[in-house]
Amino acid sequence: MRAGPASPSAEVGLAAGAGPRYPGPMDAPPYDFGGATFDLASPSDRELVRFILSQVLYGEATGVYCGKSLYAAGSLEAARFYLRQARQELNHLELFADVFRKLEMEPMPAHWVVKLLSAHNNYYPLKVMMEHALGEGMVLDIFREVLLQTLPDHDPRVADIKKKLLVVCREEEEHVAWGEKETMRLLAEQPWLRTPYYGLLELQLSVAPMIVRAFAARAEGHPVLAHLPGFVGYVRARMWKQAQRLGFAPAERPGLPRRVWAMAWGVALFVRSQFARSHSRLEHIYISELGFGRPGLPAEVGP
Repeated sequence: MRAGPASPSAEVGLAAGAGPRYPGPMDAPPYDFGGATFDLASPSDRELVRFILSQVLYGEATGVYCGKSLYAAGSLEAARFYLRQARQELNHLELFADVFRKLEMEPMPAHWVVKLLSAHNNYYPLKVMMEHALGEGMVLDIFREVLLQTLPDHDPRVADIKKKLLVVCREEEEHVAWGEKETMRLLAEQPWLRTPYYGLLELQLSVAPMIVRAFAARAEGHPVLAHLPGFVGYVRARMWKQAQRLGFAPAERPGLPRRVWAMAWGVALFVRSQFARSHSRLEHIYISELGFGRPGLPAEVGP
């Protein structure tokens, strides 16, 4: 893992007018691609950029899942967040469509792995940890590290693209922040979640090297892909530190038996979550969520 001079993403805080609302991936020192960039005049490099952007485009299209999350919101705060996220994700969808048009590219269907990882989970404890905290944290790594660093500044189309990406990074930080805040709250209320959370983290970290192997043949001699092993290692290390900060990764990685046990528990919880169903709650708790009916306030009897 290499950390180097501030990447263009260091401007995110300035672009937003403030730093992250909650400690998250943007606090990590950026991975240094050493100035390596894609060649947007090369057909093979254009195909690689097209592949990356197509996965991003699909991820933004899943913003419609926020409707299910809004329906099942367990608090007024959660409802406000998912309403805001839905608007932001749909704006991102249009934004990345503009990037495709600017680069004169046509999107391709998303890879099945991306579809699997982007699937909505009705079980809230897994949704906030896997989708928001870890999942959108990795998306932020792609935006901040890969796209902001490896799209070539000498291409006249790229400056406007990077300005758009800076805005997206700021808003994705908010999504990660929500996931981290809710993950820590749930761990405090349900400490048993630590083991399956840790197991699911181990499963995600074990999949990462497969990405390196998939691109191994194309990486040789390529200025950007040659960094893939180092970048994947950077992401894995950042996720581990993030999980430690959130309270479900141990200080030292345990032995294989404990890891296998945690992964089995994580898989079991994930399988169970696939049978979870959404239920609306806000219409049952709106009075207390709005601050009424608190101790010390006179109760009124309706007609």
